[in-house]
Amino acid sequence: MFKEMFRIGILGSGSQGNSLIISSGNDAILVDAGFSRKEILKRLEKLGFDPSLIRCVLLTHEHTDHFNGVPVLCDTLKIPLCAAGNVLAMKKRKSARLPQQLWSFEPGEQFCVGAFQVSTFPVQHDAIDPVGFVIGCSGLRIGIATDLGEVGPVVRRNLTNCEVLILESNYDVNMLRNSDRALSLINRIDGRHGHLDNRAAAAALENLLGERSQLLLLAHRSEECNTYELVHSGISEALQKLQKSELPFAVLSQEKLFRICRRNDGAFDIGEVL
Repeated sequence: MFKEMFRIGILGSGSQGNSLIISSGNDAILVDAGFSRKEILKRLEKLGFDPSLIRCVLLTHEHTDHFNGVPVLCDTLKIPLCAAGNVLAMKKRKSARLPQQLWSFEPGEQFCVGAFQVSTFPVQHDAIDPVGFVIGCSGLRIGIATDLGEVGPVVRRNLTNCEVLILESNYDVNMLRNSDRALSLINRIDGRHGHLDNRAAAAALENLLGERSQLLLLAHRSEECNTYELVHSGISEALQKLQKSELPFAVLSQEKLFRICRRNDGAFDIGEVL
């Protein structure tokens, strides 16, 4: 029965806003809220998710494209923001608006929210205590790392062999270096605390995918310095070399919404929602 109740919704993924929802039974959890409250609620409705089931918002880091709608959305739904303690402390020092309900964690901590078991782990990104998540529910592990400069030992230890892997594939190196962006920005994105490029994401799959892997989602693709075709072809080639061509995967988008359901036979259906 649980397979029919497990769903993932991708509200959007990219530099203009990031948010996804995981639902299991009568509980749901939102990871990041980088759109306005109005936009998030509209996208949830399109995807067919009930916002009243959301138990909290998990925050990967404080950048606007992940945090933008958090305060108003959390207070509207009367749910807590769950974020690294140093992020909350920084926001308070700067007198930033925060939700009324706050839960803090230390990177590496594990805790439960409703039907979900949440493991946090540190990643390398130009933010304060940025984290990835491994969320357990319905007998599955969903690994999420959407803003990171490299896939190091800690990331590999946490993300390896998750049934669902959501991994950044942000930019194409040549497109970035030939872009009109300032050199300082190019170096920041291309550095160890920046973002993951297509080749690095594809190469990481050798260590991250395993016998339990069932679904791969490529996230946070740059609209200016990447294309759907480059990500898709690179991942297809990597899966073929790993003899995992049958593994379903999708390249996420800033504007397209995705609804992912698990069928009774254990396979995943991935549908775009216009």
